[in-house]
Amino acid sequence: MSEENVEIVRRVYAALNERDFDSLLKLSDPDGVFDFSRSIGPQKGVYRGPEEFRRFASDFFDAFELYEATPVEVGVGPHGHIVVRQHVRAKGRGSGLEWENNPDAAFVFEIRDGKIFSTTLYQHRSEALKAVGLEP
Repeated sequence: MSEENVEIVRRVYAALNERDFDSLLKLSDPDGVFDFSRSIGPQKGVYRGPEEFRRFASDFFDAFELYEATPVEVGVGPHGHIVVRQHVRAKGRGSGLEWENNPDAAFVFEIRDGKIFSTTLYQHRSEALKAVGLEP
């Protein structure tokens, strides 16, 4: 099952980079949660369900002329959680400011019945690993 879950997460990243919100929603459980509460950005919060997620994604991507997230490390926790450390390249819309993210940040994906049920941002990989029972 863990290989299928990793493939689901890879499809999430492909849809994200294409800004294909419909595919993202199809890959997500309708009762799913996107926990961005550890963010240091302006959209810090917890988003539940497809409408809140769509609003978050729309606002988020409106801020960027370019946004590309690439998994650089993918791991599987003991209960099937997928831990992803990613590299992000982005360019602000309007400002033209280009940046790359904190390479230590990680997301934890929980998958239920073939759908993303929860996605949680951690600012440090070690926190993500600890959250899923993989002590760094």
